[in-house]
Parts: sequence; C-alpha cells; structure tokens
Amino acid sequence: MLRLFRFLIVVAAVLVFSQNLQAQLKDPFEHRMDDTLSAVTVTAVKEKPRNTTQTGLVRLDTEMLKRGASSFGTPDIIKTLLNLPGVSAGNELMGGMYVHGGDGTDNLYLLDGVPLYNISHFGGIFSSFNTDVTDGLDFYKSGFPARYGTKLSSVVDVTTRPGDMYEFHGSASLGLIDGRINVEGPIVKGRTSFNLAYRRSWMDMMIWLAMKIGGDDGSRKAAYFMHDFNAGVTHDFGKDNRLRVNFYRGSDDLDLGLKPTDSSLDLAVKWGNLCTSVNWDKKLSLKTRSSLMGYFSQSRSDTDYGIVLGGYDLADRINSSIRDAGVRYNLDWYPHESHHIRTGIDGAYKMYRYVGMAEDPSDPDSYSPTVSKDAPEVSLYMEDEFFIVHGLTFNAGLRHTSYFTPGKTWRSLEPRVALKLSPAYFMDIKLSYSRMSQSDHLVASSYIDLPSNTWMPSTSLIRPELSDQISAGVYTEPVEGMTLNLEGWYKTMDHLLQYTGINSMFPPVQNWETSFTEGRGLSYGLESEIGYRTSSFSATAYYTLGWSKRSFPEVYPKWFWANNDNRHKVNLLFSYKVMKDLEVSANWNYHTGNRITLPTNVLADGTQLYDTPFNFTLPSYHRLDLAMTYTMKSSKGNDFDLSASVYNAYNNKNAFFAYVEKDENGDFNGIAYSVLPVFPTLTITYRF
Repeated sequence: MLRLFRFLIVVAAVLVFSQNLQAQLKDPFEHRMDDTLSAVTVTAVKEKPRNTTQTGLVRLDTEMLKRGASSFGTPDIIKTLLNLPGVSAGNELMGGMYVHGGDGTDNLYLLDGVPLYNISHFGGIFSSFNTDVTDGLDFYKSGFPARYGTKLSSVVDVTTRPGDMYEFHGSASLGLIDGRINVEGPIVKGRTSFNLAYRRSWMDMMIWLAMKIGGDDGSRKAAYFMHDFNAGVTHDFGKDNRLRVNFYRGSDDLDLGLKPTDSSLDLAVKWGNLCTSVNWDKKLSLKTRSSLMGYFSQSRSDTDYGIVLGGYDLADRINSSIRDAGVRYNLDWYPHESHHIRTGIDGAYKMYRYVGMAEDPSDPDSYSPTVSKDAPEVSLYMEDEFFIVHGLTFNAGLRHTSYFTPGKTWRSLEPRVALKLSPAYFMDIKLSYSRMSQSDHLVASSYIDLPSNTWMPSTSLIRPELSDQISAGVYTEPVEGMTLNLEGWYKTMDHLLQYTGINSMFPPVQNWETSFTEGRGLSYGLESEIGYRTSSFSATAYYTLGWSKRSFPEVYPKWFWANNDNRHKVNLLFSYKVMKDLEVSANWNYHTGNRITLPTNVLADGTQLYDTPFNFTLPSYHRLDLAMTYTMKSSKGNDFDLSASVYNAYNNKNAFFAYVEKDENGDFNGIAYSVLPVFPTLTITYRF
C-alpha cells in the first residue's frame, strides 16, 4: 500500500515538473496558427451537441437546468434527467435513476470531477447538485469516452461556475420547503473570484408546527432537515493558466419516534457527502493543454435505531462510510484542427469502513464487528478523435484499470469506439461500442435507495462488474428549430450481485460475500425524441420502449424481468413565454409500473409461496406538473421571480408500494398504496 502511495506521489511530481517545463517551450508556429485552432475545435463541439461523435450524450447548460424539472419549486438536475428517454425512475421521490436497464447503483456522479456516492436528500426529494452554482453537465447513457470509468450504466458530469471576476451579484430564493442563497464576485478584480451557495430545508419547522397544531402528547417525535454548501475560488495566473479550488458539503438529519403504550420506535439517521478538489488547468502551447487535479471525497451514514415490539427488543447503531483520495492528470493534444488526442492517468485510494455498535456495552456478543477495507485503483486511458473524410468522424479509445484487493488484483481492459457519419447537413448517423467495469458494490437487502446502505469493494471472492453496450442512432434537424432523433441500445451486464439472505434492513457486512450471489443482466430497447423550439416556445416528446432482464441461477433457474422493467415510458414537455415577463410550462410523465415480488399462494399455516422474482407489475404511473414564473423589476433594476408550481396537478394516486392482504372472506388480494397527492408550491427569487 505504501508503495502505491509513493508511486502516485512520484507520478504527480513528475507531471507537475513536466507541466512547468513544457510551458516554457515555444511553438514556432504559435503566432501564425493562432486564429485557426481555437474556434474550430473547442467552440463548435461545445455549443452543438449533435456534432459530438458519441451516442447517448445530452448536454445541458445553466439556463436549461434552471428551467428543467423541479422538486417543489427548486430546480433539480436528477429530476430533469429522469425526463429523458432511456432513463427510468425508482419509487416516487426515492431518488432512483435506472439507465438502460441498470440497477441504480451503477451511475457515475461527478461534481467538478470528484465522485459522489450518495446524491439524494431525504430519499430523493432533492439531489445534491445545486443549480444556483451549476455551469452545466454532460450526461452519457452510452458511447462512453475512454476518460470515464468505474461505473456501468451512465455518467453525470456536473461542473460548477467560476465566480465573476469583475462584479458582485447573486440571488436569494424562499420556497415552501427550502431556501437558497448564492453570492459571487471578485476577490482581486480580474484575477481572483469566489462563488458561494447555501441551501437549507424548512421541513423541521413545518413538522414541528404541524405536531403542535395537532396536539403533542409526547408519544411521538419527528424532525428532519437538510442543508448543503458549495464554495469555489478561481485564480487566473495569466492567459490560459487557471487554478480552481472547489468544496462541497451536504448533510441530512432525520429523527423519528413513536411510543404507544406497549411498544416503541426510535430512529435517528444522519448522512451526507463532503468533497473538495484543487484543479490546475494550463495551456502548454498552441496545441496542448493539461489539467492536474487532486481530490478527496467522503460519503457517510450513521444510523441509530431501537425497536420494542411484541416482546422483541432490538437496538443497534451502524456507521458506514466510503472515502476517496486521488490524483488525476489529463493531457489534450490537437495535432491538427480536425484531430484531438486525449490521454491521462487516474489514481484513487479508496477506504471502506463499517462499524456496528450495540446499545448494551456489557454484552460483548451484541457488538457487530468492524469491517475495514482499503482498495486502491489506477486507471490509464487514451482516446483519439479525428475526421477520416468529409462527413465521417471516428473516436477510438482504450482504458485500463487495475483494482488492488488483498490477495487479488483485478484488471479490466475497456475498449471504446464511436463513429459518426453525416450524409447530409441536417442528419447524423452514429454507432458506438463501450465496455465498462465497476469495483464498488452496494451491500443492501433492497433496491430502494436508503442512506443506511453500505458500499464495499471487490475482493478475492467478488470480482468487478462488467457491461458491454452497443448503441446506434439517427439524429436530425429537418427544419430550423425541429429535432427528430431515434436511438437503440443493446447492453449485457456480467458479475452482478443479488442479496440472498433473510429479510433484513442491514445485511451482515462482515461476511457479505456469502450473502450475495452472482448473475447477469440484459437490457435493450429504442428511444425517440421529437421537439420544436423557438425563442419563446418549446415542445418536446420522448418515448422509450425497453426491456430489462436478470439471471441469477441460485435465485431462479430462468431469466426474469428486472424490477425497473418499465416497458413503455412517455414524457411530454411544454413551455411558452406568454410575454416578456411571464412563462408557463407543463410536464406530463407516464411509464409502465415498476415490478415487485408478491406471493402467488398462501398455505393454511400462513406460509407464502412465490413463483418468479418481480412477478407483479404495479399500476401504470402518470403525473402532470404545472409551473408558472413571473419576473418583476425592482426600482433598482433587480429581478424578482415569482414561481408557482403544482406537483401531480390532477391528483393521480400513483402506487408507491403494495402487499398481500386477507379480506373478510379469507381471500388474499394485492393492495397498493400511494403517498404523494397534489402538491402546490410557491417560490420567490431575488436577483441582485
């Protein structure tokens, strides 16, 4: 382990030295070619997503994100991505995101290049990404470039905005269940800037008030609040030489208690993320640019519970965390204006911790053992994108990752290929293949995204998961403002894990390898998009037809449908600027219901019998959200935004969960329950 640390330190030192040395070298053609490279290679690709070679790429800028889907009046990145084709949602507001048949634990979330492992506030009502400081994001569902790795199904690459170098400004928002403030401006005018954002929920105050109004007899308690903080400092040393320091911390605190006469429940859960990074981006010459980053990321949860029910007295406290410390170096080289080569190295030292602590210190047997594992990773990549002939672009890449575990080193060689053909100025045809690997495994007894879930690395018994995906599509703009796209995918997944133990909120982490079985996954389908946009009007329709299967021979001898097998998915999005200061929008969501496992027969003694996993489909899900934003000018010329929105406008009772119940005739029936009715919100935003 010490050798690996020394190796990473030496690599970082050599890269820093080489960066300083190369910066002193002068390109003899620098002045002669200065006007030919930057406009063609950088600007065009960034501003026109259709010009990128990869399939499955969606790029969203700041304005798109702020006008995207929201959670009770607060714009939210994950809710916006859930509208896209090929992406399925978990249970309502539970934060799950299933991309091309993935299981929700296989999405790579990056904040300024730093991985985040838990991106949900309060089970998914909000995500950890604050759009007030977000500059934009790249979202990949397929066609992954070689510079991305460590997850199977998607990449959500979010970047925050550098602070304004010349003027102070910001915004403050007050909503029904949360408030936000953002301030940015220069520290040294034209050289150094800052950008700060803070967000906090009011739900603890609302719950306290509701309990007081309802009468608090001391038999129950409920409290919850979440907050997060973003901070960034940017310094320009000179032209094309920039240093950025970014920091993020988010946390949730949930406290519940019920004390009827003969039983009680106490539950306290705290969870959150912390990450920080230092990024040095420098142009070495006209043709080369480098980026050197060091980062640290932590995701942790602390669960303390006590249950007294029917003679049972259970109590435990469980703390789990995953920490990453890493260094990353990337080099971009433009040998020609139509040729772009990327290469880099990424070294990460991952630390997994799990500690169980019983309530009774006098009983040694009541303690859960501490599990501590360290798992370094080193990845090398290279990708080459170039124009073969007019209208034909090719991107080829290769990524090699080594996962170091006690007694075993796993290696993964991951080829990536993408091809784009432009037979006409309004049409692109794309084809891609990519292999991905993942060494992090979520130790959970349920597919629901819970803060108590624990991450563990691959071991000598558990190998990394693999996926291979082929995708192809036709992307057109038949007339100005209109988009018509059709894309298909076929993805296989190997070495997936499924929990096989008894029903438990917390699987036994100390011997978790024996509580899971290995299997395979298969996903395929078609996704389509048709949209029309003008400066004041936008209407888009997405449709997905998809299949998702699993095979775990120890669980069931045949292939069975996955829980997130939503056969049909439709999203209709509409927005219209009625006048300069007034904009209205609507979003209708529909998908085939999620699958659950229910017994097919119940014996006389109450024993429940099952046939196949996920054998029942919940009723189809559909919901209409409405929003309106009115902008006002103050006497000082500042903007006030008054936003009103309605979640689930026609109050459809979407099924959240279901179970089997015996009626008065002795017959067993499946009963489904919904949790969230129509919900109006009002938000006021002041921009200064």
